[in-house]
Amino acid sequence: MGQKLDIPKTETDLRTLLDHLYLKTKEARENGKHPKFQGLMEIIGSEATILTAVHNIRGNQGSDTPGSDGQTIGDIIGGDYPSVIAMVQQALKMYKPKPVCRVFIPKPGKREKRALGIPAILDRVIQECVRIVIEPVCEAQFFNHSYGFRPMRGADMALARLTDLVHQTSYHWVLEGDISKYFDTINHRMLINKLWSLGICDRRVLVVITQMLKAGIMNEITVNPMGTPQGGIISPLLANAYLNSFDWWISNQWTTKKTRTQFANQSNKFRALKKSSLLPAYLIRYADDWVLVTDTKEHAEKWKMRISEYLNEKLHLQLSQEKTVITDIRKKPVHFLGFEYRVVKGKSRTGYVTKSQPDAERLNEKVGELHKEIRTLRKIPDRSILVHRINLVNSKIRGLLEYYKGTTHVNIAMAKHAYSLNVTGFCSLRNQGAQWTPAKSVDNLLAAHAGRDTQIPAIEHDGVRIGLTSLAFVSWKTTQLKNQKETPYSAEGRTRYMNRTDKAPLLARADELLSLSLSKYMALGLTQAIYNFEFLLNRTYAYNRDRGKCRVCGIELLPSEVETHHINPSLPMDLVNKVGNLATLHAFCHQSLVHSAADLSHLDKKVAKKVIGFRKQAK
Repeated sequence: MGQKLDIPKTETDLRTLLDHLYLKTKEARENGKHPKFQGLMEIIGSEATILTAVHNIRGNQGSDTPGSDGQTIGDIIGGDYPSVIAMVQQALKMYKPKPVCRVFIPKPGKREKRALGIPAILDRVIQECVRIVIEPVCEAQFFNHSYGFRPMRGADMALARLTDLVHQTSYHWVLEGDISKYFDTINHRMLINKLWSLGICDRRVLVVITQMLKAGIMNEITVNPMGTPQGGIISPLLANAYLNSFDWWISNQWTTKKTRTQFANQSNKFRALKKSSLLPAYLIRYADDWVLVTDTKEHAEKWKMRISEYLNEKLHLQLSQEKTVITDIRKKPVHFLGFEYRVVKGKSRTGYVTKSQPDAERLNEKVGELHKEIRTLRKIPDRSILVHRINLVNSKIRGLLEYYKGTTHVNIAMAKHAYSLNVTGFCSLRNQGAQWTPAKSVDNLLAAHAGRDTQIPAIEHDGVRIGLTSLAFVSWKTTQLKNQKETPYSAEGRTRYMNRTDKAPLLARADELLSLSLSKYMALGLTQAIYNFEFLLNRTYAYNRDRGKCRVCGIELLPSEVETHHINPSLPMDLVNKVGNLATLHAFCHQSLVHSAADLSHLDKKVAKKVIGFRKQAK
């Protein structure tokens, strides 16, 4: 009998429910039981889940990329609130996704291209609704050292795990795995069975997921017989669910091997295991990329054969014999997730120290793309647009440095490209008045540029110096090992994440305010296009940003007292309802503001000054 669940009415309710799903799944597994959850479809189709899904998608980089129907997230949030909710709920009842739009993008460091399937925007919303609800159930059961496309994990943690393993075990033989066309060959029936065994026991949800998997490809096929197209929001979660049994199969033969003797600590257990005929194995997986660390070449070869048989017989997948290689990392590096990793002789307990750096071929490709993008800056006549484009280039440079900062030789690798990239930048901006300027003297990226005398090309706009940052502004930073208690689905896990990253949690929406919005605005007859789904969604975030206080008088407001003001109501529809253009006001203050003839003499001087300021902005 599956567990019955309450339908969330607010985002706070939803978060509490997701924590509950995670906790109950953990408890079941720890007690040797399989979790079983029913009634998931009602949660997936609830207003709270739909609203959260729309908000999540709107924050994604690809939200403005149209699918096969040509629509973007703007077409969703541009509709009125009840229609959007009803549309998603109706689509879930008899779900039939539109064909995905296939595009091809280059694989990093390779000549062949990767196929991405872009679903229609409504299908993306539905995928996100499903992902939100089933992810905590899956997360509670996933392998500890699976790092790809999972919350609060990243490639840097996978590299840190590899480094720690090699140091702790003194093992130097690494099996680099490659599964042939993994995403394209996932068996649908087996995947659905795996989701059921993980506790997704609502058959209606499994039917919806099956329909997602079978969605056709525009101008190619009407029904997809196998695989989960890369590009779908839910695809990474499903791909991890499919390989979860593979992870635990390897782990249970060594790392989590059950033994008759109860050992006081892990080191004693592994010391005993080494005396057995078992093959040592430590798996690290990131999506379909994985490495296995073991003690000898012979054992690595045996693992390669056993894994090939397991993937073929249990998962209907093929291990690429040519691309799955065995490496002695004392002699040459392994190539994993865009990193090169090896060990060299040095002063340490094992006699070897880590040498890691960005994969040379991958880095060359990324730097080449930056050169091309920087050269396009010379063709931009508008100064404001030019500044924006420089900021975009800077964000890509900083993103590259952030990804590779966990490698021990990142500064050496980046220094090889830094000067030439900056010269390209100066040549591209020379006609725009660029000058070589000490990085510490520019007005952007203050944290990255502070104290640096290195000259970078910079232009001036409205009295502000905007510099094109350098690849040289990086230094090695040790990545912390993944703390397995860190998760988005428990209070402790979220606190640990905040402490590690210094990031404050997102405030939950003012749910009561949201529930009052629709009836209030309809009662006031405010049904113009400006009061659309995006407005109703964003006014709650504006309320949180304003800390529940009126922007004019500063009085704390109950949700029932809130009115939301468009600071500049003349902006185009794609801008007018952004959070930055909305202000939380007391009803009385709002009336004083919108009625330009209203007498302000009775108001406090500071309050009157704010009203006049808002009036000017509205004009």
